[in-house]
Amino acid sequence: MRDGVRLSAIVTLPDGPGPFPAVLTRTPDAIPATASPLVRAGYAVIQVNLRGLFDSEGVWRLFADEIADGYDTVEWIAAQSWSNGKVGVLGSGASGFAGYLTLMSGAPHLSAGVVHDAHASPYQTVTYPGGVYQSALVDGWVNTHGAEAPPVFPRPIFHKYGTRAASQDIRNFAGQIRVPILHSTGWFDIATQGTIDFFQYAQNKGVEKARGNQKLIIHPHGNSTRLPGTLRWDPEMPAFESLSRRWFDFWMRSSDTGVHRLPPVQYYALGAPGKKGPPGNEWRSLSGWPPAAEAESFFLLPGGGLSRTGSKQTTGSSSFDYDPMNPVPSIIAAPGDWLNRAPLDQRPLRNRADILRFTSMPRTSPVEIAGPVQAELFVSTTARDTDFFVRLIDIHPDGFEALMLAQPLRLRFRDGYDRMLPAHKNTIYKITVDLWSTAMVFPSGHRIGLQITSSDVPRFDRHSNTWDPVPSYDKAVKATNTVYHSAEYPSRLILPVVKPLR
Repeated sequence: MRDGVRLSAIVTLPDGPGPFPAVLTRTPDAIPATASPLVRAGYAVIQVNLRGLFDSEGVWRLFADEIADGYDTVEWIAAQSWSNGKVGVLGSGASGFAGYLTLMSGAPHLSAGVVHDAHASPYQTVTYPGGVYQSALVDGWVNTHGAEAPPVFPRPIFHKYGTRAASQDIRNFAGQIRVPILHSTGWFDIATQGTIDFFQYAQNKGVEKARGNQKLIIHPHGNSTRLPGTLRWDPEMPAFESLSRRWFDFWMRSSDTGVHRLPPVQYYALGAPGKKGPPGNEWRSLSGWPPAAEAESFFLLPGGGLSRTGSKQTTGSSSFDYDPMNPVPSIIAAPGDWLNRAPLDQRPLRNRADILRFTSMPRTSPVEIAGPVQAELFVSTTARDTDFFVRLIDIHPDGFEALMLAQPLRLRFRDGYDRMLPAHKNTIYKITVDLWSTAMVFPSGHRIGLQITSSDVPRFDRHSNTWDPVPSYDKAVKATNTVYHSAEYPSRLILPVVKPLR
C-alpha cells in the first residue's frame, strides 16, 4: 500500500499463458480454500485480506482504509505480468462493504463490479442509522474481527456525521464511480437501503461507463438470501453466480452475454407469505428506483387508530414513559444474528406500556406499496434528548404482527446529522423518520400497524435521556415521550402506494 503496509493475497491464475482479466475480492474474513469458479472461466482471481487481519500487516480500523487500499490493490494487480489491465470487483456482505469502497476509489484500471448485500454510506445505514449507534452489530464486528479498539466511550455513544463518515459516503464519491456494477440485496438485509442508495447514485451521477449501466436486484430474503423466522417468500431466484460471470464476461471480455439488456431494476413485490401469486408475490421490472407511486397519508388517531382521514380534534396526544433501565428488548430469530431485519412476530411485546400502537381497520381490498416509507411525527419529551423508534407492522388476520420496517431517530438530529440541538421540555417538534424502502402488499383482511417506542436493545445503544454521556446507566433519567395526533399536529405514516386505494 502507499504507506508501505503489505497485504496478504492469494492469487489464483487459470491455465494458459495469459495475460488475464482479474477479479478482486477484498475481505475481513478467512479466504476460502476452494478455488473460485471464475478461475476455470479464465479469470485471475485475487483474494486479499484487509489490513490488520490474518497475514496482512497494519491495523484494521473497521473499513476506514478501504478506499485508499482498494485503489492501491487494483493498480498493483493491473501492473502484474499476468494481468491484461482489466480489474473487476466481487464482494458480498463484509467483502461487499470493502468492494463498494474499492469501487468508490476511482482506480483507473477498474472495469466492472458485482456487489451483494452491502452499504453505500456506513454512517446512515450501518453504524448510526437515525443517529443511533447500532451497537450489537458494530460491537460484534469489533470483537469478532479484532479491529483496533475505538476510544472508550461512555454509554450511550453520542456522535454526529463528521469527517470520517463523509470519507465513506457515496454522496461524496458518485463522481468517482466509473464502471458498471451489478447490485443485489434482500428486503430484510441490514444494508438494503445502502445498496439502493449506491445504485441510484452510480446510475444517475456516475461517470464514463457507470451512468446508465447499473443493475439492481432486490429479492425477498435477508442477508446472503437467508431469512430467519417463520414467514417465507419462495420465488424462483436469480442465479447470482451465473449472473456475476455474465456481467464480467460482457464488460471485461466484450462477450455478448445479454446481461446488459436486463431491466435496470428487478424487485420482488412481497405478497401474502407462504402463498403463490397475486396480489404481490411476483417479480417486477423498472427503469429506475423508486417506482411511480402516490404518497398516501395514514394519520394517527386518538385511541390508537390509523386512518386516511386525520383527526378533527383540536387536541390529542399519546404518551409513554421510557426508562433506560427497562428498555424494549430486541426480538431476533437466532442469538447474534444482527445481519437480518427479519419479519418477526412482535406480539411478545404487546403488554409493554412503553410502545404506542396505531392500527388501521382490516383492509377490504389489497394495497400495494413500493418505495421509501416515512413517518412524520409531532413529538415532545421531558428530557433534553431521547430516541424515537418507528416500526411498520403487517398485522395478519390471525394476529401475527410481522415487522416489515423499523428505524430510529435521535431527537438531537431532527434538523440533520451535521448539527445537534437539545430539546426543551414539553416543546413540540416535527420529526421525519426514514423507515427505508420496501415493496409489499397488505392483503385483504390485513391491518396496517405503526408502533412507536424509544428503545430496541441490544440491537441499538440505549439512550440515557441526557444531553451528555453518562458513566453508567445508573445516572440515566426517565423520560415521558409524547406523540401528538390532532388537527393542528397531524402525525402520519406516509406510504408509497403504487395502485389506487379503494
